[in-house]
Amino acid sequence: MRINRAFLPLVLSGLSLFAQESAAPNRTTRYFVVFLRPAPARKPLEKADGERIQAAHMANIRSMADEGSLISAGPFDDSPATISGIFVFQIGSLQAAQALAAQDPTVIEHRNTFDVHAWDGPPGVGEQYYEEHLLDPDAPVNMQIHPFCMLYRGADWDRKENKRDALLLAHERYIERLRAMGKLGAAGAIDDRDELLGLVIFRTIAFDEAQRLLEKDPAVEAGVLRAEYHRWWSADHVLPWRSTLKPGWSSREPPCRSGRRSWRRSPSGIRRSGIDA
Repeated sequence: MRINRAFLPLVLSGLSLFAQESAAPNRTTRYFVVFLRPAPARKPLEKADGERIQAAHMANIRSMADEGSLISAGPFDDSPATISGIFVFQIGSLQAAQALAAQDPTVIEHRNTFDVHAWDGPPGVGEQYYEEHLLDPDAPVNMQIHPFCMLYRGADWDRKENKRDALLLAHERYIERLRAMGKLGAAGAIDDRDELLGLVIFRTIAFDEAQRLLEKDPAVEAGVLRAEYHRWWSADHVLPWRSTLKPGWSSREPPCRSGRRSWRRSPSGIRRSGIDA
C-alpha cells in the first residue's frame, strides 16, 4: 500500500550550515520551502465555502505528493496567525516551486499569499516516519508542538560587521551544542538574499524553554540575529536530528566559542490535515 508523503508533517530540517560533531561528511539536499500567509483582505467565509476550498486544497496536496514534488506540508498554530502553513518541495527550481504554490486553491481563492525560499537540508527528511507507516499504515501518529524559529538579520547586523563572523561562528557552535544535547530536531540557513537567514526547529520541548535557549545564542544576544518564534505541529520520527552528546559533556551549558569562518558559507520541519482556508 502506498503512503502519501504529503501527510507527513513538515520537516524543515537543518542545513549543514552548522558544524557537526559526526565524522560523517556534510551532505545536503536542495529543497524549496513555501510559507503560506493569511491574505491581508481575508474575510470570514460561509461554512460551505470554507469546506469547498479546504477540500480542494487537500486534493491539491495529494496531487502534488503523488507527482513526487511535495514531500511534506503542515500548519502553524499561532495566535494571531502570521503564517497559515508550509509546503516543502523537492523540485528542480525556485520558479517551479513558485508555480506550484500559486496553483494552491487557498492562493487562487485569495485566502493565502505565499513566499518561497531555497534551502539545503539533510537528505532523508521524514524517512523514518515514512518507513514506519509503510510497514504499518494504521500506526498511530503522535502529534506534538515543536517550537519553530525563523532567524533574520538583527538590528546590529551592519553595525557589528567587524565582529559578525566571530559571533556567527559562536552561533554555529551554540546550535551544534543544542543539537548534541537533543534539544533540536533541525536547523540551518536559508539560501536567499533577503532578511530571512535561517531556521531552528526544536524537538518537543516547552515553548518558553526554546525561547530562553535561543535568546542565549551569542549572535542573538549581540543583536546580529533576530529570532521570530512560531508553534508548529509535527509527528514523531520526522525531524532528523537526535542527541549526539558525548560522554562527559554537560547538558547544561552550551559552549560559546568564536572564530573567523563565515556563517553564510559554512555547512549547516499536524494536528489536522491541510492548511486553514
